[in-house]
Amino acid sequence: MKEINSENDHGTEKLRKTVLITGGAGGIGQELAKLFARDGYDLVLVDRVKEELKQVRDALQGIDLKMRILLLEQDLTETDAASKVHEFTCDHSLRIDVLVNCAGFGTYGFVNDIDEDRELDMLQLHVIALYRMTRLYLKEMVKRNDGRVINVSSMSAFQPNPYFATYGASKSFVLNFSRALNYELKEKGLNVRVLAVCPTAVRDTGFKAAAGMEHTKAFRSWMSVNAGVVAHDTYLALDCDRDIVIPGRGLGLLQRIACRLPVSWLMRISRSELRENSRFLSREMFICSPEKGADQ
Repeated sequence: MKEINSENDHGTEKLRKTVLITGGAGGIGQELAKLFARDGYDLVLVDRVKEELKQVRDALQGIDLKMRILLLEQDLTETDAASKVHEFTCDHSLRIDVLVNCAGFGTYGFVNDIDEDRELDMLQLHVIALYRMTRLYLKEMVKRNDGRVINVSSMSAFQPNPYFATYGASKSFVLNFSRALNYELKEKGLNVRVLAVCPTAVRDTGFKAAAGMEHTKAFRSWMSVNAGVVAHDTYLALDCDRDIVIPGRGLGLLQRIACRLPVSWLMRISRSELRENSRFLSREMFICSPEKGADQ
């Protein structure tokens, strides 16, 4: 999706497109912002921490000094968050050409051991906020017959995930909701598309620490990727006639093979990847033990 030209009474003027990215202060969202910036887009970045947003803005501004970057500090787990974001873009008379629903976090462990309110916040973010954001901006895109929505799902969306149960289920909603919407839009002959992004474990974001998954095998697996790869493959898929992208070389083919396996096998594979690696736990205990032992 490149810049377009518009003829007016004053000659040829470039009309810059605008992308709105939730979770834009880091990780995949920040990497996508870089790619859109290099392609001449103006940016609207939404995240919870204003200072982190400002740091990202300062880093991105050097890509294109003419680029407009708007920041919105907003916790998307709030029940009216999507309406507040939409109100912000309307107040600034912004036409959102691309919506990227990238904000998210995970919970890990046996369901009864996880804080219920945290999981409810996650469901609010992954399901309700994403649903409402998509509906609000999709309505405008359909009206003008132009636009793209990118919804970040996960490889966890394809099967049940023991000890990652609620997260995986929420991402299954994102995947199936996005693919169904894209089908409807194509059937209506509209130039509006919805793309679901399903990465494996992403090594270089704050996700694993926030979810308490630093010692799980998934983030040290050969199948794990970094945020730059996810953003790159997503951006390439944006204007292709696809409803899903699995970032990383060969991982899409691997998923097509895996989907032929019984669900019980897939759950065992998922559990194996999500198990804590005892070798790394033992190493950390060894490193910490002399200091702890001094008082014993």
